[in-house]
Amino acid sequence: MGVELKLLQMLKACLVEDWDLVNKQRQLFQLPAETNVDHILENYVTFMKSQGKSDNAEYSIDEFVYGIREYFNKMLGTQLLCQFEKPQYAEILLAYPDIPMSQIYGAPHLLRLFMNIGTTLAHLPFNRHSLLYVYRYMHGFLD
Repeated sequence: MGVELKLLQMLKACLVEDWDLVNKQRQLFQLPAETNVDHILENYVTFMKSQGKSDNAEYSIDEFVYGIREYFNKMLGTQLLCQFEKPQYAEILLAYPDIPMSQIYGAPHLLRLFMNIGTTLAHLPFNRHSLLYVYRYMHGFLD
């Protein structure tokens, strides 16, 4: 049971521009990002809790963000980078060996994660109810 995320047109356009900048124009993002993945995720948690949108269980939103952060850190080097970005990644690993990549990389790479995450969810031991929660959180985050 996979999850197909429906991206807003604006986010689709960002992905197309991202792909073009990196693959066609051979431009790299300046790292560390000014606003990194951890900061984006923390802002999301703060916003959701301030809106009372945590399904009566703040644990759920915290767990969702924890999972996204962990998945990002594990998958960045193998699934989220274009070939042209891999030498820069190797340099970043040498320069920041003890820092999670979610504190180095930013929004474009996080958006790439959401394009790849649906097929991965199909292989995780979620029941239908849990998968619906994750799906709702992912869509809420992308909105």
